[in-house]
Amino acid sequence: MRRKWKDFSLYKQAFILIIAIFFLYNVTANLPVVVRIFRNFLNILAPFITGCFIAYFLSRPVIKLDEYFSRNRYDFVRRKSHILATLAVFLIVIAVVTVILIHVSPIIIGNIRDFIDNLETYYHNAIDWARNLGSEHWLYNFLPEIPDYNEDVATEIIDALTPDTEMVIDTGLLAIITTALGAILSNLLSFGTSLLNFGLGMIIALYLLLYRVSVVALINRIATVFIKPPTLDFLKSYIHRSNEIFYKFISAQFLDACILGTLSLILLWVLTLFGVRIEYILTLALLLGICNMIPFFGSIFASLVTTVITLFTGGVQDALIVLGALLVLQQIDANFISPKITSDVLGLNPLLIIMSIFVLGSIFGIIGMFIAVPIAAMCKIFLEDYLTLREEKLAIKSNDEKIDGFE
Repeated sequence: MRRKWKDFSLYKQAFILIIAIFFLYNVTANLPVVVRIFRNFLNILAPFITGCFIAYFLSRPVIKLDEYFSRNRYDFVRRKSHILATLAVFLIVIAVVTVILIHVSPIIIGNIRDFIDNLETYYHNAIDWARNLGSEHWLYNFLPEIPDYNEDVATEIIDALTPDTEMVIDTGLLAIITTALGAILSNLLSFGTSLLNFGLGMIIALYLLLYRVSVVALINRIATVFIKPPTLDFLKSYIHRSNEIFYKFISAQFLDACILGTLSLILLWVLTLFGVRIEYILTLALLLGICNMIPFFGSIFASLVTTVITLFTGGVQDALIVLGALLVLQQIDANFISPKITSDVLGLNPLLIIMSIFVLGSIFGIIGMFIAVPIAAMCKIFLEDYLTLREEKLAIKSNDEKIDGFE
């Protein structure tokens, strides 16, 4: 009888393998259709996914405020502490989002539009500046040879450097800048169309947080039914550790980005008081803050973009002053502010951080670069635990072999 059931088990495994191969073949053969269906499915679930993310990131503030309200001297506040904490956090978030939409977004969109509209003027100003440099200037050695100025030579220079302004803007380096800024502008403008999903996500997040205890209890009940207790305890342990790493890193990076963005805004504003010509201060400060959430590369990229835009709008001297000031601010953040906030909780090697940013950035784009570091930290924990477990098993096996061999 045992042999019979063993043979039946082999047939069942073979049948499952054939079904899996058939399924994978059909998926790969119709990959564009599958991707389109998957995207449509994600679009349908977009409000729910958005709500889950909002609820996840707001859960810690709600819990902290709930604990504070539960110690209040008023009985009503203590009994309704969870509801009051959830509503308070949501009112704060709604107020911040409203201020950003009404006051900040129009300024950012106007700055990007203004820069795109004046891009041709900035290009001609850069050409004129390079043409007017004298041979005694220290930058002269880094530029192509410019003949002595006269009417005919000036015409030749203009024809050589700007043969067709529209062609330069459409096909040259400026095309890349124009396309990138246009994409950013279109994304900002299309944000209005996603406002409905965000609003529905806020409502879903509100209900998830109000009934957080019930939702967690239901998930735990379902997991208990379908997963064995040792495996469930193992999964809970890793989920808890992964959640701590991910949440601490993201919240620390967000706080650091807010601090750096505010300091950048103050720094750029102070520089303008001393005569440095800097345009689009609010947009550039926001860019510096957001990009700082990407380790290593984010702050470098934002500083270079700020310097190049200042070069176009203010000139070489102003651009160098801005670059030097931002480098000093980046060093202050890297050596004093960021260590106080993050406390090096991840303990990752810089090479591993760079590799994770490159890999996940190439797969998932800008979102992958933001989440690369905490995911790398989780993978490091899993790998270390696996190696430790394997080493313990090998040590036990080695000891058993020594006992069997009387060694």
